[in-house]
Amino acid sequence: MGVIIRQSLKNSIVTYFGVIIGTVNVLYLYNAFLSTDQMGLYSAITSFPLVFASFTQLGIPLIAVRFFNRFKDEAKQHNGFFAFLMVAPLAGCLIFSVLYVFGRDLFRWIYQDGSPLLVQYYYYLLPLTICLVYMTVLEAYARVHLRIVVPAIIRELGVKLTNSALAVGYGMHWITFDQLIMALVLVHLLAVFALLGYLQWLGRLYWKVDFSFLRKPIFNEMWQYGLWVLMGGISVNLAVNIEKFFLPAYSNGMTNTAIFDIAAKIALVIAIPRNALSSISTPLLNESWSRNDMEHIDEIYKKSSLNLLIIGGLLFLGIWCNIDSIFKIIPKSEVYEQGKWVVLFVGLGRVIDMATGLNSEILIGSKYYRYDLAFYIFQTVLLVIANALLIPIYGFNGAALAMLVSLTLYNAIKFWFIYSRFGLQPFTPATVKTVALLAVTYGITQVISIPNDSLGMIFVGIAVKSFVILVVLGGGVLGLRISEDANQTLLGIWRKYRKK
Repeated sequence: MGVIIRQSLKNSIVTYFGVIIGTVNVLYLYNAFLSTDQMGLYSAITSFPLVFASFTQLGIPLIAVRFFNRFKDEAKQHNGFFAFLMVAPLAGCLIFSVLYVFGRDLFRWIYQDGSPLLVQYYYYLLPLTICLVYMTVLEAYARVHLRIVVPAIIRELGVKLTNSALAVGYGMHWITFDQLIMALVLVHLLAVFALLGYLQWLGRLYWKVDFSFLRKPIFNEMWQYGLWVLMGGISVNLAVNIEKFFLPAYSNGMTNTAIFDIAAKIALVIAIPRNALSSISTPLLNESWSRNDMEHIDEIYKKSSLNLLIIGGLLFLGIWCNIDSIFKIIPKSEVYEQGKWVVLFVGLGRVIDMATGLNSEILIGSKYYRYDLAFYIFQTVLLVIANALLIPIYGFNGAALAMLVSLTLYNAIKFWFIYSRFGLQPFTPATVKTVALLAVTYGITQVISIPNDSLGMIFVGIAVKSFVILVVLGGGVLGLRISEDANQTLLGIWRKYRKK
């Protein structure tokens, strides 16, 4: 777990800086300068391409992660594997482009009444989708070399800081809204070239073309696996962004999308450590499966569950215990505070997802990877049904409740499957201690009452509650030695600090 923790820690630091920048962008800069309809469009135009890219990329990123070790050979430039990763998505991009151009009338029929602004910017979604396809492929190639930090810097800092500059430019009337949206596309194109430049700097940008493997048995294995993960990728991205497809179709669609998006983004901060841990753990899990090293897989499963529960619980309490104050310090708070319960439902869903550990990553690396697709499809179908039933009644709160229910059932099924097939489960006595410690910490914060009648007192209240949560929960974890990794990591940091 040493390499995993170091890379994940660095990636998490970069990603959290990105979250801070993204939070400033969404909650302050864009929120201050854009109308609620424009904010809803900004949310949709950054969400729709994620779903479109999931099937346009033809499963290539996960193929890269799973099969790289079979091609790995520095002397032979990895047998042309990188060239394959760059060429294969072109077919998906071409097919998608044709379907997208001919699908405009259907798109207009669905969204014209609820979100005419989204229809107006229809064609901007196409180049964004293609850029995201190649960003994902290049990040996957960097990941198999255990290099996830710089791609995170490009994605989380480069793109978002540029977006900050664009928001300021729009607010100062230096650019129009049309130019703002066009610039968003150009920023993602620049990110693709930045990733290529980084890989060139690493000396891993091999353009050797060698498609001889197409005539070998491994190709059949690759395209069959790619087909399954393609369908799974569509389900995953659709599950994450399904609300952005439903909400704009109803009355006042862009405003409701903006309210949901801002509230969900506050809660999704909780999931960042899981994403980082998943990125660096997947190649190592695949190696363990190739050696049939069940002991190492079990170790990663249990440690990931415990450590993610600790950090997820810490972040959830930090957000939920301060949620009223958080909404008070953002512009147009009277509009966006309606999303308070979205934060609760989405946040709880993410904590449950983290507490069950790297279950999908374990399944994807095993011979049962096809079942992971079935579970994703189940979750997506459940989400579609739940959103269709709950959004007309409860609006954006219904969308958040649908997410909580689907995530809970989805993780329960994966837990049962992994336990029944491999005899592995992620929970230990330390899990019970952590849950109890989280409950005690929450109870203590509820007796703290600080007036929030001024901006200064609002920040004081947030600081006090956050400090109490950190001391009680963090101190309890270290004092009770709940997590060996947490103690060793902090001890290592302390030793390095003492040497300076």
